[in-house]
Amino acid sequence: MIFNIILDLPIAVIVAIAMTLLNRQPIVFFPNLLSDIAIGFLLMFFINIILPIPVISAKFAGLFRIKPHTIAESLVGGIPVCLIYTVGISLPLAAFNLFMASRNAPEQAFSFHAVWGSFIGTFLPLCAIVYVVAFIMTPIAATAATNACRK
Repeated sequence: MIFNIILDLPIAVIVAIAMTLLNRQPIVFFPNLLSDIAIGFLLMFFINIILPIPVISAKFAGLFRIKPHTIAESLVGGIPVCLIYTVGISLPLAAFNLFMASRNAPEQAFSFHAVWGSFIGTFLPLCAIVYVVAFIMTPIAATAATNACRK
């Protein structure tokens, strides 16, 4: 639980801010950015509950015969994880933001083409951002979770 909170919150915050900037939208903290962060955090939380993310990471790195518990395993194992997180967060957030924009500005009709356009347009930069943040935050979260379990 501690691991998920420490890992999920920074990724949710950074993805929400990055999506806003990549879609050339102004950063409005309340309610837009705050709701995006909350939704992103909940999505990350559910992804971590539903999918065995550490197992996926380790098995993917194992496909390339990389030794466990090494930097190389973290670098290679982070690839499928960042893809899962990016799709799992950015696609629902794109749909939510476009839906909210269509409600606030009737001239902007909600369409699934716009959702896919927003998602595809932000996918690669968000993948890179999520990959770097997850790479940095995973050891921090693991250390915090280990220390909390020892007490």
